[in-house]
Amino acid sequence: MTLFSAAEGAKICGGLLIGPDVEISRRWVCDSREASEGCAFVAMKGSSSDGHLYIREAVERGAELVLAEAGEVERQALAQKYGGVSFIAARETQRALCELAKEYLRRVSPKTAAITGSVGKTTTRELTAAALREKYRVHSAIRSFNTLTGCSLTILAMPEETDVLVLELGTNHFGEISEMVANFPPELAVITEVAPCHLEGFGSVEGVLRAKTEICESERLDAAIYNCDNGLLKNYFAHAGMNIAKTSVGRSPEAAVRIGRVAVALGEDGARTEAEISAGGEKITLSSALFGFQHSYNMAYAFAAAVRLGLSPHEAARGIAKTSPLSGRGVCRRTAPRGWLVDEAYNANPASMHAAILNARAAAGNLGLRKCAILAGMKELGRDGAEWHKKIIEELADFDEVSLLGEEWRECGELPEGMRLFASLDELFGAIDVDASDGRIILVKGSNSYGLKRVAEAFPEYRASDGKV
Repeated sequence: MTLFSAAEGAKICGGLLIGPDVEISRRWVCDSREASEGCAFVAMKGSSSDGHLYIREAVERGAELVLAEAGEVERQALAQKYGGVSFIAARETQRALCELAKEYLRRVSPKTAAITGSVGKTTTRELTAAALREKYRVHSAIRSFNTLTGCSLTILAMPEETDVLVLELGTNHFGEISEMVANFPPELAVITEVAPCHLEGFGSVEGVLRAKTEICESERLDAAIYNCDNGLLKNYFAHAGMNIAKTSVGRSPEAAVRIGRVAVALGEDGARTEAEISAGGEKITLSSALFGFQHSYNMAYAFAAAVRLGLSPHEAARGIAKTSPLSGRGVCRRTAPRGWLVDEAYNANPASMHAAILNARAAAGNLGLRKCAILAGMKELGRDGAEWHKKIIEELADFDEVSLLGEEWRECGELPEGMRLFASLDELFGAIDVDASDGRIILVKGSNSYGLKRVAEAFPEYRASDGKV
């Protein structure tokens, strides 16, 4: 489906078209490895890479349009080098991409919901989109595209007939979410949690609050959903002078969407989390194939968002029930007749690490399994990083086996008996017996840069149907 012509696109973003005036499709990529026939490639300069070095690969893979910096187009004579390929030469490619997305969003004009928070934003995004699909044509963020560039790519991939757009907004510095909502203003904002994360950029949890609540600067905002069990968020919304609808979610008796009984189970059919909630004088049970008590909050946020956008409570619950976990975000896999792996390898901060440990402990107790953990360090925690890691070590005191990866743990001093620290991923691999998981539940979690995904994937999958791995 066509967005607009290359000439029109160049005009929108203040660039210059060099080459044929092709029709622009909805397939935009910043990674040349993802380029395909007929796509548009955006050459961006980052802190450690330069997309202009990969234009050849993108063109060889089929890109017919390249958005590049004007200076590089001229310096490298790119239009002459790649005859037949269309170039939009712009002053700055990230800004140009954003302008294109901004205009396309204006034309499609869907209702827009945006989700942010220290933990749970991707899962809440998936749950919200699943619920809304019971009634609307929904377009949701691609993968964890939660930056200005990621949101731009998500919007440019949006079908023209979209009713509701669900964005995810991440941040590691002040002003980042402000910029996103200035360009892509949501009508509905969801803040899942404010907790220690990216403290190198924010300095304190209060700084995290300030950064996350930038989402409320949207000029189109008419409703916000927030965690009222978080004192900082509760206080913020109690005193914020915003003329919008506010929906509180939590276990607190005063919550508009109150979470009651929560049950988490691992069984023959995998993981299941159920939460009883009370809202608007009605009680309803939310259920999904997610693993963990924290997902009672994520399901409740999605429920509140869906109802706010016009779904009935039962429509919202039906959509939520169709959700499955994303890779590295709590996927539970049976590895032996009595063995389970909990794959949380995508990322970690103190709040999500705490939740994962609680869930593994509870499941091990219910199933009579030994508690094991393979954990990597948590990045960007600033000057208090060692203290946060020490707290995690204290939480692991009752675990039977703990393997740690990363220098962050070394700063904690001498480790308790039963805990081992590894200097590298290869060293960790050499010490793990992936075929000895029977009778154990094994939690794998850490900051994504440590690559624990490889460890999680190394464990075999047990097939109960034939008793084989």
